[in-house]
Amino acid sequence: MHTLALSSQMATCLGQLFLCSMLRKEVPDFCARAYNLEVTDIELVKKDIANFIKSSQKPLAGLTLVAGNVYNSLEIAKWLKSIGCDVIVGGPEITELTVEHYANLPMIDGVIIGLAENILPQIILKGLESSIMNLSTKNFLAKTEYLPCDFDNAVIDYDLLFDIEHHGGVSFLWSGDCPFANNRCYFCGRQRKGYGCRNPNIVWNEIRQAYNHGKRKYYNTADTVATNADNFHQFVLARPEDIRDINMKCFVNANQANNKIAEDFKNLGAWPTIGIESFTRIQASEKSQTTVKDNYNAIEILAKHDLQMILTFVIGLPGETKESLLADSKELIRIIQKYKDNIYMITVSPLLVIAGSKAFDKMFQSLSGKLPIRHDGEFYSPLSLSELHFKEFTEISVEDAIRQICVLEKQVAEINPKIGFDSKGLDSEKYFQIKKELTQ
Repeated sequence: MHTLALSSQMATCLGQLFLCSMLRKEVPDFCARAYNLEVTDIELVKKDIANFIKSSQKPLAGLTLVAGNVYNSLEIAKWLKSIGCDVIVGGPEITELTVEHYANLPMIDGVIIGLAENILPQIILKGLESSIMNLSTKNFLAKTEYLPCDFDNAVIDYDLLFDIEHHGGVSFLWSGDCPFANNRCYFCGRQRKGYGCRNPNIVWNEIRQAYNHGKRKYYNTADTVATNADNFHQFVLARPEDIRDINMKCFVNANQANNKIAEDFKNLGAWPTIGIESFTRIQASEKSQTTVKDNYNAIEILAKHDLQMILTFVIGLPGETKESLLADSKELIRIIQKYKDNIYMITVSPLLVIAGSKAFDKMFQSLSGKLPIRHDGEFYSPLSLSELHFKEFTEISVEDAIRQICVLEKQVAEINPKIGFDSKGLDSEKYFQIKKELTQ
C-alpha cells in the first residue's frame, strides 16, 4: 500500500484552488502565498497526485479535518475517490460526536479518532481492519479509547507528506499535550492525548529527514514547553551540531516563562508562542492557571532575552462588549509599540466554535443538537455556529470582530511592517468585504 498525506493547510489551499478553477474565480491571496500556485497551475498539481496514485498499489490518502477546511477537504476526497484512491480522515473535527457521520460519507473509507501516528502504520500493514483501535468505517464503529501516545512506537515519516518540497515548514511530534486538554479552555477543542515526551534523539532523527528536504521551520503538534519544561531542556541539549539555522514555533504557557526557558528558546532558535487571548479579560478564556500579570511578565522576560515572540489573541470570549473590545485593542497596540522589535507575529482571531470545546458544548445544548451547516457533508458549520455564539453570549457581532481585526492589522503594519499579522477562523467573504469598505 502506498500512502500520501495532505496537510490541513494544503488541503485548504488545494480545495480553494479546485473551487476557483471550477468557478473561474480569483485565487485567494493565502493560497498563492502558501504554494505559489495560480488557477492555471491546478491541473499540474492534480496531474502529479493522479500519477502518484495510478502508479501505486492500493493507494491511500490521509486528510486532516480542522474547523474551516472540512468542506474543501471533502471536495478533495471526492476527487481522490474518483481516481481510485481510498481516503481516511482524522484531525480535531473527528470526535465521538462526529465519527459516525464522517465514516458514512460516500467519499470517506475510514475515520480515525486521536493520534494517527500509531494508527496509520497499522492501516498501511493490515488495511481497514476492525481490530485497529479508534478506526471506524461504514462496516464497523470503533469504541473510542483515549490513550496516551505510544511515544516509543510512533512512526513519523516525512516521505508520506505529499509534495513536501512546497511546504513552508512541517510539524514534529515531541511532547504529549496541553495541560488544559482534559479540562479544555473555553475555545479549544483539543483531544485528550495524555502526557509524556518522546526520546529526543528519535525526534531529532525524524527532524533530520525533513531538514534534508530543505525544511528549516518546524512546529510541535502539541504544547512544547507546557507539557514539561525540564524535558524540553533535554530536547534542546540533544540537538545535533549539524542541524543549524532553524526556527521552531514553540508553545509556552505565560506562567512558565522564566530566564532558563528563555535561554533554551534562544539556543534552539525558537519563536516562543504565547496564547495571551486577552489582556483585560483572560478569566473569560477559563485558563484558571494563568493571570493577566503572568502575560505581562512573560512578554518582558522573552523580550529581555531578545527573542522573537508570537502572541495570539481571541475576540468574542463570553461577555465581550464593544467597550472591552476597544480596551483590549488599545492595550495590544501599546504592547506592540513597546516591544515592536521583539514580536515576530501577532494573531488576532474571532472565537471559532469547534467540536470538543466548552463553547461548542454550550451551543450544542442551546440548539438542542440542531447545528447549522453551510455545505453538504458537514456535521456542522463552525462559522455559522460562531455567529450564533456571538449573538447569544456577547454584545458584539462577528462583523464587529472582523472590522476590529482589519483596524489592528493596519495599525500593526504602521508600527512595524516586519511584524506578521494573521487571523484564523475568519469568514473570508465578510473579511474581504469589510476590508474593502474600510479602504474606501
